[in-house]
Amino acid sequence: MNRGTYVALSGALVRQQMMDTISHNLANNQTVGFKKGQAVFKIMLEQAQTGQVLERVNLADIEEGFTDFAQGTLSPSGVPTHMAIQGEGFFKVQDNAGNIYYTRQGSLRLDSEGQLINQQGMALLGEDRKPITVSSPEIVISEDGTLKAEDGQTAKIPLYTFDDKSVLTRQGGGQFTVPRGEEGQLEVLVKDPHIFQGQLEGSNVNLMQEMSHMVESTRVFEACQKMLKTYHSLAGEANKLGTLG
Repeated sequence: MNRGTYVALSGALVRQQMMDTISHNLANNQTVGFKKGQAVFKIMLEQAQTGQVLERVNLADIEEGFTDFAQGTLSPSGVPTHMAIQGEGFFKVQDNAGNIYYTRQGSLRLDSEGQLINQQGMALLGEDRKPITVSSPEIVISEDGTLKAEDGQTAKIPLYTFDDKSVLTRQGGGQFTVPRGEEGQLEVLVKDPHIFQGQLEGSNVNLMQEMSHMVESTRVFEACQKMLKTYHSLAGEANKLGTLG
């Protein structure tokens, strides 16, 4: 197989991977607190500089799993247990197995035990790393995260951030994780949080931009397919020439 075939094949594979990321973003366009994923091209300069033979090497490659943490638009929901974050920070939640997640999704509700839980049933954690439990659904939440119930009960809703957000691993449903057991070492408490009760942060996916990227990737993928067909035809003609005489 000649070098041009590998160029076209690697280009097609990369565009297919990019389409997966774009499709995931489009599917979560209406997901509360969703942060869009990004795929970034890797530049393979080392092989060129060392003079290595580039045959049987993916000449085009990308790294996936990057996240755009840009702010989403806040919209009123009118639900007292809904919260939206303005600026930096993540809510810290825990599933039934004790796994810790970080999320911007503030579409919370009260379960039968009075715990604030998200759509996946994960409990919102307080500064004491325990689930926040309220005695009444009638609550008031201040911008600094102070929660007050009708009977006078108070609690503090903390937000956490990270000096290096690359430690965050994307999970389904707008959740992020860090290496298990390292949460306390990596997370940083947000000193000046901005939490708005009765509002939700929308996805930061730009629908028109993602559609444009999809069209572009589709066209490049089709071009790579045409290149593969051309190289296949040329290889066939070359084989015929080799049998003459």
